Amino acid sequence: MVLISQPLPRAFTLLLPLVLAIAATHSRAQSTVPPKYVLQWSDNFSGDALDVTKWNYRTDIKSKSAQLPANISVSDGQMNIALRRQDFAGEHFTGGGIVSKAAFRYGYFQVEAKTTRNPGWHSSFWMFAGNGATTFAPGALTEIDDFEINSGAPDVISMGMLDWSGGKAVGSIRCNAHYKPGWSTAEGYHTYGLEWTEQEIQYYLDGSRICSQPYPPTQYTHDALNVWLTAIGYAPDVAVNDPSSGVSFRNVAYYIRDYYLADGDSGYVEYGQGWKVSPVPGYSKIASRVSCQKEALATYTPTILKAATYDVQLYRVPAPDGDSDARVTVDFAGGSKSKIISFAAGDEGWVDLGSYPFSVGAAGSVTSAASGQGCIYTSMVKFVRRWEVICRRKLREQ
Repeated sequence: MVLISQPLPRAFTLLLPLVLAIAATHSRAQSTVPPKYVLQWSDNFSGDALDVTKWNYRTDIKSKSAQLPANISVSDGQMNIALRRQDFAGEHFTGGGIVSKAAFRYGYFQVEAKTTRNPGWHSSFWMFAGNGATTFAPGALTEIDDFEINSGAPDVISMGMLDWSGGKAVGSIRCNAHYKPGWSTAEGYHTYGLEWTEQEIQYYLDGSRICSQPYPPTQYTHDALNVWLTAIGYAPDVAVNDPSSGVSFRNVAYYIRDYYLADGDSGYVEYGQGWKVSPVPGYSKIASRVSCQKEALATYTPTILKAATYDVQLYRVPAPDGDSDARVTVDFAGGSKSKIISFAAGDEGWVDLGSYPFSVGAAGSVTSAASGQGCIYTSMVKFVRRWEVICRRKLREQ
């Protein structure tokens, strides 16, 4: 505490409320990254143009607006979405958005955002498989909404997930559909965060956890998701009364702690002949792969960002055509270790391969190869950072 024994100058006294207001505004937009996560991907929107190596434009026509690349601009560390009264493709308004080219599964997602004062617009920070051309892609299975905010109620935030099938949403579970933070989301930047793990989703706002919801992979399909930052017209009263009040985002980031590699992900490679989609789905109902050729093998290679000890597990797919064996080898910092895994009808779930040290980079891997007769099946391998090892190390350092 600072004690002031002398009267403050009148000029400072007059400015004090403004100083405190500015400080309060900045304090709201604070990082909420949980411990032990490492930054893997981000964009601070530097320069004066969108980085199209990282982003696609949202270009669909939905609800009350068409989404146009021309409405996206970058300046002063912000990505701005202009909202316009403009006739296009049968609509009378245009909005916009951007969609990350990279797709992610489990981790921590964060962005700072400011919504619009114009009526009838829907702003959102959400995760969904796609490239921005449509939000009704037949292959999309998961949608996670970190925030959805309608400008008619800028002091209300909706957060939750949707289950998709065949190009349409078939179920929705809101973690909190009507959260009221006590201020307008259109009056300044705030930090929105979301932690997605194997079993649940947690939602954060300005450094505080707002709510959490179970999201088990046995009930829902956890496909890899792209990041969407968007604004569209949604209500009959949509208007652009203030053209200067668009929707703005800054400092978007994805942090990773544990590494999950599925068939088709970057870091998964197949060798040999005979590979095809298996008739039996694998982890979280995601399609698995199979080969019945002797020389077939598959390798999972994560790009580790934090050297540590990781618990390694392989997801075993039940073999529909009888028993099969695979030799699974873990290559880690300082050595390798192999284990025979049996695949049989009815056998499904995670198989523990042990705990091993991994260095930073892509030197470590898990390889699954045919062992004797039968087929090998691949689905998912996970590398889970051991918290107890980290905690003991920190205690020794204190």
